[in-house]
Amino acid sequence: MLLLKVKQYDIILIGDNVKKILVILCLLLVGCSSISNEELDAINNDIIIYLSNNQYDNLVFNYVDYEDKKIVVGLSDNSVEKQEDFKEKIVDSKYIKFVQSEVINDDVKKEYTINISNLNDIAKVVINTMSQYDSTIEITDKKDIEKIYNIFYNRTTNKESVSKNPENDDEVYHIIFYDKESYTGMYIYADNDKYYLEQTDNGIYETSLNDFNTIKEYIKN
Repeated sequence: MLLLKVKQYDIILIGDNVKKILVILCLLLVGCSSISNEELDAINNDIIIYLSNNQYDNLVFNYVDYEDKKIVVGLSDNSVEKQEDFKEKIVDSKYIKFVQSEVINDDVKKEYTINISNLNDIAKVVINTMSQYDSTIEITDKKDIEKIYNIFYNRTTNKESVSKNPENDDEVYHIIFYDKESYTGMYIYADNDKYYLEQTDNGIYETSLNDFNTIKEYIKN
C-alpha cells in the first residue's frame, strides 16, 4: 500500500494498480507526455524517408513541435480524404497534427497569360520570317486577322520566357499585332517537332502543328 498526497487530499494506492494510477495522475495533474522527443523524431523521419523515395505533391512541409508533442504536417489540400490518404501511404500516428498550408515552394511557378489587344482594336498583323534578310507580310483583312488572333488569344502557361528571342535552331516567326495606338509582338516557332508560342518575359505556350502551319501559309502566299 502507498499513500500519495495530492494537494489537500490523501490518496491510497493499493497493489498492482499503483503503476497505472500513477501514470494517469501524471498525465492529468502534471502534464506528463506518453511519447518522447526521440519517438517524435522517428515518426517525422519516416515521413522524410518516404519523400526521399516517392513523390507526394500534397505535402508542403512537416516538422516536430516538441512543446505540443506533435508532428505538424502541412497539406495543400487538408480535407479528411487527403489526411486519410497521407496516413495510408506514409504514416499513421495519433501524434500527427494536420494543418492547411498554401503551396509556397520553389516548384510553384507564376501563371502567365498572353498579353494581346482586343480583337476589334487591331488594324493589322505583320508576320516577320526572322530570316537573315527580313521578309515580312502585312495582313489587314478582318477575317485573316481574327484567324491569327485566335491562335494567341486566351493562352495561359507556367513556363517562363527568359530570353528576348526564342532560342532554337528551327523555324521562328515574329507576329506583331497593331492597334490604333500601339503594337504587341510575340513568336511562334518549331523546336524538336514541338510547337510553341512565346511572348518576351511573358511565358512560353505549347501550341499545335495546325496553328504553326496557319502562319506558314500566309508566308507562302
